[in-house]
Amino acid sequence: MIRADASSRQPLGGGAASGWRGSARRAAIVSLLLIAALDGWSRLQQPRASLHGTPLPSRPAPAFKGLSDTQGRPFDWKAERGRAVLVFFGYTHCPDVCPLTLSALARALDRLGPLRSEVRVVFVSLDPARDTPGVLRAYLDAFMPGVIGLRGPLPEVARAARQWGVTWRRVDTSDGGYWIDHTAAVTLVGPRGRLRARYGYGQLTDPAWLPADLRAVLAHP
Repeated sequence: MIRADASSRQPLGGGAASGWRGSARRAAIVSLLLIAALDGWSRLQQPRASLHGTPLPSRPAPAFKGLSDTQGRPFDWKAERGRAVLVFFGYTHCPDVCPLTLSALARALDRLGPLRSEVRVVFVSLDPARDTPGVLRAYLDAFMPGVIGLRGPLPEVARAARQWGVTWRRVDTSDGGYWIDHTAAVTLVGPRGRLRARYGYGQLTDPAWLPADLRAVLAHP
């Protein structure tokens, strides 16, 4: 007679109990994964707000590495989470498009009322040699309060401009001076730090368009 080893014996029903417990555990895990997948899919399917600006692919806004504000502090996107941010590259000696663009932004932000505090403007100087911290601060304050002015060494400025799709070149004049030919566009970054839209000056001339877009982005980040 073959005797079963005592160590191999299990209580009646033990295998069945462990089996259904394992099945229940696996079913719970699968259910949780399915719920998470459906939630993520539904979020992807939610339509983005229709904007008057030219839509941009949704990706994190480039960092401004090597640049600092007029008080010497580096810029950190984490500090702007929850706000809409308008980014513009220009210079203080610009004779036309820069002051016109900043004036258009000031008019648009004035129409936001209490939401004005949830919008930030960042101005990046393409002319750090002449745009010293004091000059840049005084220039921006003449248009609107609270604008962040960024500047830095030319190689860092050039890198930031490339990352933001801004082209520019220095044009020397016969009198020994120079001016800068550059892309005149404002980029809208949403409250989650992702690119949303871009505006040429022509898209800023209607005073109602940008305020409407800012309200939409703040309501549906």
